[in-house]
Amino acid sequence: MITIVKALATAVLFSTVACAPRVVGMNPLRAKPGETVQLSMQYLVGWPRVEIGGVMMDWPQLKLQASDAARSEVPGEELIWIEDKILHFTIPELAPGDYRITIHDDKGPPGDLIYSFLETTAYLAFPPVWPFVLRSNQAQVDLRVLPKN
Repeated sequence: MITIVKALATAVLFSTVACAPRVVGMNPLRAKPGETVQLSMQYLVGWPRVEIGGVMMDWPQLKLQASDAARSEVPGEELIWIEDKILHFTIPELAPGDYRITIHDDKGPPGDLIYSFLETTAYLAFPPVWPFVLRSNQAQVDLRVLPKN
């Protein structure tokens, strides 16, 4: 019995890690303040926020686009939750140096805790989506910020 419980716990752990948001590409790898960075993402299923150098950028400051060229004109709010995406954001005014970018994958629109609670509760009632609900909700990648001049 204990072996079965351990096997189930291990399976749940690996499936939740496997479905965490993941950066699979970044362009450019170095940028100046004011330049746009594109992050190719997998498993970005919620409402993203980007944090870099203590600056938090919310949904209105970001652009979300489908990786599939045939769907690149679909507005970010209408993308299918499971499809691969490209997240665009502008580098804020930061001093030159190396920074860690954190992409937060929030459930529900920014600041709407009721929506987030209801969405999570609904998903918990449907076991096939558990790996996307019970998972890490962030990804990180490093970026070098160059001098603005």
